[in-house]
Amino acid sequence: MTIPAAIVGLEPIQQDWIRALHQAHQDGLIKLVAVGHELMTEARKSGQDFDVPFYVDLRRMMLETAPRIVLIDRPRQFPLDFIEACLQQEIGVFSLGPPVHTLAEAHRLNLTLPPRTHLLYVWPRMSESWAWRQCAPSDDYLRGGIYLKGCWAGINHAAARNWQAREGVVRSLSVLAWDACHTVLELLGLPAALYASLQGTLGDGDQFIDVTGHAAITMRFLEATANVTISDQETPARRELVLFSPHGALRLDEHSFRFTAAATGQTLEEDSIAVETSWRKARRELEEFCRQFTAPPSPQRGWPHGLIETASMMTALLVSHRTNNAESPQHFRSLR
Repeated sequence: MTIPAAIVGLEPIQQDWIRALHQAHQDGLIKLVAVGHELMTEARKSGQDFDVPFYVDLRRMMLETAPRIVLIDRPRQFPLDFIEACLQQEIGVFSLGPPVHTLAEAHRLNLTLPPRTHLLYVWPRMSESWAWRQCAPSDDYLRGGIYLKGCWAGINHAAARNWQAREGVVRSLSVLAWDACHTVLELLGLPAALYASLQGTLGDGDQFIDVTGHAAITMRFLEATANVTISDQETPARRELVLFSPHGALRLDEHSFRFTAAATGQTLEEDSIAVETSWRKARRELEEFCRQFTAPPSPQRGWPHGLIETASMMTALLVSHRTNNAESPQHFRSLR
């Protein structure tokens, strides 16, 4: 089934996504019907690139072209109302980075969705990588962790332009931080305390969308600890983690994994695939989103979005940096 699709907010620097979308269109996975952007010059440029109508008025775009899914890279001034309206009309939203800019927005969007949904996918998602999916069937590998060490790295739009990078480009540190926080949430749950230090620029007020630079985060749980470093000033992009449990140690990136026994250090299982280019990874994740979007209803359809919990961790990250104290994501989750 070919799905009518619109693109909103995509920038020319994101060549991996532009190529992935062109390929998905050529393969018949999607049919590109429109592009939208808050700036007329960018809207026109993208429209010419994809050879589809272009819009600044997104309401008009939706009425005239009737897409069933929308890929959105949400900039600072982009209204949440548009994403809400899409979800309420059961239009799928593939979000490049956080679909919300604040914890308050997360609470608001959460009202539109069940805990698990096929209508919202937030990219990137470590748990959709090849290596993670190989390990997921074994509880010994991904469950019962007592210590996690992780690294998320990519390059933001401004740095990519300066360095002439065309792969692994993200809007800001927040894109990587959202995936890191959601990954930790899936493995260890919501931290009781989070301490963060940032070097770079922060968003305005409680907005985490425009955070850039480098971050070091330490998280404490009832029976576990995690340390994560994040940077949007590095290329090539990479996501790596090590998870220690009473069973052993799992070393994991997107393309390989190795599990070693706790008692002996002996390798019990390992595997890898050839490293994919970023546009191929983007194409594969888009394909999985379309598969889930068109699948028959079932309890396993879609993904848990964890909007409030992930946004609570993002808020704790910003507040901790400003106060120089550990903050509680569990406390922020209870705030409205």
